Amino acid sequence: MSHSSPTSSLVGTRWVELGLALFTLLIGAVVMYGSLEQGIGWGDSGPEPGYFPFYIGLLLACASLGNIVLTVIRWQALSVSFVNKAAFAQVMSVFIPIALFVAAMPFTGIYLASAAFIGWFMWRDRLRAKPYGKLMICSVSGGAVLASYLIFALWFKVPLDAGPMGDWLAMAGRSLQ
Repeated sequence: MSHSSPTSSLVGTRWVELGLALFTLLIGAVVMYGSLEQGIGWGDSGPEPGYFPFYIGLLLACASLGNIVLTVIRWQALSVSFVNKAAFAQVMSVFIPIALFVAAMPFTGIYLASAAFIGWFMWRDRLRAKPYGKLMICSVSGGAVLASYLIFALWFKVPLDAGPMGDWLAMAGRSLQ
């Protein structure tokens, strides 16, 4: 298989299996260690605070060790590709905008970030699906934001974080009254 091919393997299944088993083993060990500080014995009034978390961590660690052993036993059978470069690129083409959307929300608020997020995907996919014009993109992204504002903030009385821009608009609205 050529490494320059868009369908070439990016990572093998065996490494994903092994990595996930090691990660869950680490989580189990951390839970067990933290439980030891809380006490894992049986006191006068029943189990100490770390009793149940310790045994859950122990079960997780044991299951992870079992997965590590199975991965090593099936090492050759797991030599298939977990994900190829083309599929990974497709996942990243959605993941990166979502990560930027989440990262922007504390600064812009959910409404502006949502409008930009919806508008971006419509603009990006306009040539593949439908020939969306600028008016359509602005109408859909603005309409979705308006609908979420009406539903959550006005009807359900659950205001979503509007960010600094929402704070400025609220102050401007109060000063006009």
